[in-house]
Amino acid sequence: MHNVFRGGTDSVNTMYNKKMIAMMLTLSMLAASLAGCAGGDDDDDDEWAISMASDIEVVWVESGWDPIIPNLNAGEMCDVIISAMTKTDERDQVVDFTRAYYTSSQGVIGGSGAASITAVADLNAAGTTIGVQSGTTSDLYANENLGMATISAFEDFPSVITALNNGDVMYAMGDAPVLSLEGTLMVTFSDENFGFAVREDSGELLDALNMAIGAVVDSGEYDIIYGASFDGAVTLADDTTADTATAYPASPSEGSTLTGVLESGQLKVCTDPFYPPFESYDADNNVVGFDADMAHAVVDEIAAHYMGTANPVFVAPVVATTIKIGFLNDATGPISQFAGAFTFAWNAAKDDLNAMGDDYVFEVVEADSGCDGQMAATAAQSLVDAGVVGVAGAACSGASIGANAVLSAAGIPMISYASTSPSLSSDENYPHFYRIVPSDAYQAGVMSEMVSADGHTNPAIIHMVNAYGAGLADAFIANWDGDVCLQAGYDEQVQVDFQAQVQSVIDAGCDSVVLGSYSADGALIVETMAGMGAVLPTYSADGMAGENALDDYTAPAAANGLKVTRPASDPASAAPGGEFAAACAAAEACSGGIYQNEAYDTVMMLGHAAMHEDGANMATHIEMVGNGYQGESGTHTFEANGEVPGLYYDVCTFHHVPTYGEYFNCDRGWNAEQGIHDVTWAGATVKIGFLNDATGPIAVYAGGFVAASQIALGLANTIGYSNGVQFEIVYADSGCNGEMGATAAQTLVDAGVWGVVGAACSGASQGANAILAASNIPQVSYASTSPTLESDENYPGFFRVVPSDAYQGSVMAEVVAGDGYTNVAVFHMVNAYGAGLADTFVQTIGSENVCTQVGYDEQTQVDHSAMVQSAIDNNCDSVFMVSYAADGAAIIEELETQGFSGQIYGGDGVAEEGLGSGMADNSTLSGIIASKPHNPNPMGDVGMLFASLCDANPACADGIYTAEAFDAVTIVAFAAFTALATPNLTAEVAVMGTGQGWNGASGTISFLTNGDIIPAGFCIGEFSVTTDADGVNTVSYDCARYWDPENGITTATA
Repeated sequence: MHNVFRGGTDSVNTMYNKKMIAMMLTLSMLAASLAGCAGGDDDDDDEWAISMASDIEVVWVESGWDPIIPNLNAGEMCDVIISAMTKTDERDQVVDFTRAYYTSSQGVIGGSGAASITAVADLNAAGTTIGVQSGTTSDLYANENLGMATISAFEDFPSVITALNNGDVMYAMGDAPVLSLEGTLMVTFSDENFGFAVREDSGELLDALNMAIGAVVDSGEYDIIYGASFDGAVTLADDTTADTATAYPASPSEGSTLTGVLESGQLKVCTDPFYPPFESYDADNNVVGFDADMAHAVVDEIAAHYMGTANPVFVAPVVATTIKIGFLNDATGPISQFAGAFTFAWNAAKDDLNAMGDDYVFEVVEADSGCDGQMAATAAQSLVDAGVVGVAGAACSGASIGANAVLSAAGIPMISYASTSPSLSSDENYPHFYRIVPSDAYQAGVMSEMVSADGHTNPAIIHMVNAYGAGLADAFIANWDGDVCLQAGYDEQVQVDFQAQVQSVIDAGCDSVVLGSYSADGALIVETMAGMGAVLPTYSADGMAGENALDDYTAPAAANGLKVTRPASDPASAAPGGEFAAACAAAEACSGGIYQNEAYDTVMMLGHAAMHEDGANMATHIEMVGNGYQGESGTHTFEANGEVPGLYYDVCTFHHVPTYGEYFNCDRGWNAEQGIHDVTWAGATVKIGFLNDATGPIAVYAGGFVAASQIALGLANTIGYSNGVQFEIVYADSGCNGEMGATAAQTLVDAGVWGVVGAACSGASQGANAILAASNIPQVSYASTSPTLESDENYPGFFRVVPSDAYQGSVMAEVVAGDGYTNVAVFHMVNAYGAGLADTFVQTIGSENVCTQVGYDEQTQVDHSAMVQSAIDNNCDSVFMVSYAADGAAIIEELETQGFSGQIYGGDGVAEEGLGSGMADNSTLSGIIASKPHNPNPMGDVGMLFASLCDANPACADGIYTAEAFDAVTIVAFAAFTALATPNLTAEVAVMGTGQGWNGASGTISFLTNGDIIPAGFCIGEFSVTTDADGVNTVSYDCARYWDPENGITTATA
């Protein structure tokens, strides 16, 4: 049975009572007639008796229009046709019709450009083309009365409308109620009645249907059904005759169609369900419409009469009110790169409004305001014509100004999500204008603080001359306390060459540049500055903010360092943002934009306002909604002029990180209480341990290691900020000693580090590994080269970005032998590093070429005279020492004291200028040769970036293994990020995976299965000392030769 609800009003109850009385009377008559029949022969067991089902349901059978009558008469497909069929004499010859259940008329609508008509006869002209549905009364009428026109008959009604919309026909003719849903009726004519059609042998069913239709009409239920599909008064003709049944068939006969319906409990209905509002499919593939409602009501009447079932009154479905909201989107013009995010936002808002219930259907009509006043006025008029009740937008201030002139005249309020020009603050000049972003009168003040906080006193101001640019520039100057070296305006609609403005900035000696620009023209200015060598700190505002602004750059790297402001919600207050903000952040189509949350909020606020009075009195309701409105972009309260105050601003910076791309980070903010300040980090923080040999024999290099690690930390945090991750380095002193290394490692474990970088000294790394491996914390050393660390069985979870001394020792043996020395003294520390490198050197050069080999404890031994004496006593022609800086310098001084004249060689422990920092006379370093790992391949982008940053830091510039320390930190940081994003990935596997083809500052790194790397090469460097006029020595260490696996030893070229 068709699901309907019993009405609750008095009128509905009255109808229901009438139907109950009629049902009781007919049941009494049926009972009496059946009692009369019961008086026959009690012994006649073969007498037929009807066996009725408990209820009747409508079963819809889809049929094409042309074969629908043959399908009925065939007797198998259906019992009745209910399909907006006009009762005609021709059809009455082959079927029987019920009394009229709908009185209609024919109508005409025209296609685009069709001439208007005042009567249907106007169509009877050569050259006129008319579309009709084949076999309908429209088809018959057109062919009988419009012979001069060209008539095109289509199989179904949708094809008629498609032909009209495509321009294949000029006019469409059909039932007026149906055509009115597709266009404006030009004329109506030829009233006609619709009826149910049955086979001519279905007289009992015909009588039952007539009785049921009459009951529906007489009870008033018909009026309700009619009102659910059509407007206006009911105009049903009474075409009953003396032959129309006045009572239900008392005893349905054996084999009749009515009996089949009653026994099966199904009335099978043929229909052509593509003819709204009479019959069509809904989203669930149910047949709905006026005919469907009538079919269910009639079946309810018949079931109630014969079976005594309930006969509920039809209750019209609640028809949702459609609310149209306009959205001005600057889809073309200088900020078009943000349009996609705005569209994403309004779509999400529309969906959320429609999910609130069934009372309203919200539609959003988007129009392109083009960031231009004239285009926006045209767009606004299109929204007025579309029947919107309110408008969200525009983004550009000039567009909002142009749109307001049209919208305010039509009494349609607008809420902008991004227009910030101070000129829009006047509610007298711009009535019905609201915005949920503050005026640039606020933003300019924040910009001035931003520029001032960086120490600049004489900025240039270059700005657009439109409402946004001029307003921002004027407000900046009003807030700026210092000098302005120049101010230059430009028309962003026409100017594409900014060399003159940039040259003016250079000539004026400005110390910074402030841009009042959109991203398209602002990008041109920034790139022109880079091309002309104007390397000046550059600032702007919301017009150049957002990751998507980078799309306007030919070379996005030029944006590096650009700082901008934009309105935002204070993260320290009640947390803004909810499901939409999270969905936007996760969607590529939305996350890179600006003002997405504001765009969402404006549509939501308009929707809530429209729900107060179905879209009436919108301005009043906008002000009601906009009083403490909790939105995705914050809490909004409109002031008297439709403004919101500027309470908080993001202060953001564009960053370029070579090989990793561009990043837009808003890690500072502004509010009235704190001014510009660092934003408290609310994302995930990952701790990285750093073992630094801050004391002990290589303490002189500790500052360089820290400087390099801080450079790496800065870049990792730049990359991680927008991805919700920040890194913190926890330092511990491993003291170049195994015991101290273990203690330091335990400190890092207790601090909760994810991974550890270090140590530098091999012994310290060995001591630390015992602690770290037990805690499953990976370790990446930047300078430990002892061959003993090659064993991943003895040192699990250990990686290093420097090669084993098994390579360095053999290379230095080749260098010494190649230089012609055959009687070498080997002095080395007895720790893991010293013993390992010395042993490899001796094994390679051959013990027969070693005049003496002396080991010493660098932690305790300070007197090296006996060791040096042994070299002199054995007539050694050279010395290879494996030392750190402090003990190495002491050995060199002792060699000088005792007059040793042979060549001195060293390993990577002494291969930097810092070797001479503690020497009384560093001139003795001149001519000493030492090796260190070196990548012979051209320096990559990461290497060049690190080199530039390292050279600017004296501690880093004078250090050793600084590039390697940088690489170790970045590998651990990226491995941690990967592990966070990959469930069940162990830290060790993450490090191993990250360190495959890693583009590092020291070269390309690929870990072997044991965590080692194959060396790219070695620098064979030589110390030199120059003395200036004041007698001050400067020590230099320069690569005079190189070694690589392919070429062996080669001489450096200038």
